[in-house]
Amino acid sequence: MKFIRSLLPVLVVWVLAGCATAPISPPSPVETAALAVLASDAGLREKARAGQELGDFGGPASVPALAALLGKEHLADYARSGLEGIKDPSAGAALRAALPTLEGRYLAGAVNSLGVRRDVAAVPALQKLALDSKAGAAEAAIASLGMIATPAAAKTLQEILTNGPLALRVPTAHAALVAAEHLARNGNTAGARAVLNAVVRALPPGHLATAANDKVAALSGASGAPARR
Repeated sequence: MKFIRSLLPVLVVWVLAGCATAPISPPSPVETAALAVLASDAGLREKARAGQELGDFGGPASVPALAALLGKEHLADYARSGLEGIKDPSAGAALRAALPTLEGRYLAGAVNSLGVRRDVAAVPALQKLALDSKAGAAEAAIASLGMIATPAAAKTLQEILTNGPLALRVPTAHAALVAAEHLARNGNTAGARAVLNAVVRALPPGHLATAANDKVAALSGASGAPARR
């Protein structure tokens, strides 16, 4: 009993320090080999293959090496593919951290990868990019907000549909339809209905407005029930 009591302070310190969690697994041989390729003078084809492999076999140890390639011509797409596949949250954090350093298609690509990961923590940054015509990544940010589909993301889509540039309304409508699917699947039928109604109000009659109307009717459980214009 005295021995157990003597251990209690140590255990408390471990828990408070986060040491009671399971240790991080070391890199697998495949991950180690792929990282070695990225660090070597290997050709573009070999490095591209290594980046893709890290999406399947990589973990936190692979994130810095892939993040360093997000602005590199010929390798950025493969680096993003790797980060999209790594489940560890550090991959999403690396993509978010890279946004202020990227431009053009590299920025749009990183934004898209955050959408593929459905990275909720990226929503504030994506909201800013979606409303910033000068950054050149508005459409990519809009699409990613649709994929992430939190209530806050959906409200930004509604704002763009209501008050945004006409040129962005069609891509925003596409994103809104995707967001509505996610919201409804998560039980947020009110949020799904609101973003679908925004599509109907923002667009002239056509296939997108019809699709939004049909989805509202399905959510209402009454076939043919029109959305509010």
